[in-house]
Amino acid sequence: MTGSSFGFRIVFSVGAMLAAASCATSSREAGAVPAETAVPAAPVYALSDLLGASGGEVDTLLGAPALVRREGEGEYRRYGLRTCALILILYPDEMGAATVRHVDAAALRSDEEKPDLSACLAAG
Repeated sequence: MTGSSFGFRIVFSVGAMLAAASCATSSREAGAVPAETAVPAAPVYALSDLLGASGGEVDTLLGAPALVRREGEGEYRRYGLRTCALILILYPDEMGAATVRHVDAAALRSDEEKPDLSACLAAG
């Protein structure tokens, strides 16, 4: 074996090892959180934020409703969230103030399945 071919093999081998090492990833890289210690994000909204709230309180929390419809003493409100539509029904309480009495989730599009209310509120 000549000296130049031996040197070429060493350079080639070292280069291949460096290239392979640069492709490897580690969960310890800067900013990475190991999966076993990752904490799920807190829900954006909770049912307790809405039930019993006035229309003004809900609007402060969610913004203006996409649709408001009054039916008798009740009021239907639909709010567009990121992943679903949130349906709120307000009825007058014992003092006559309209408050949220019913909360439900609906799909944003008619060809989608009805989402889970907890997931809808959590996604915001």
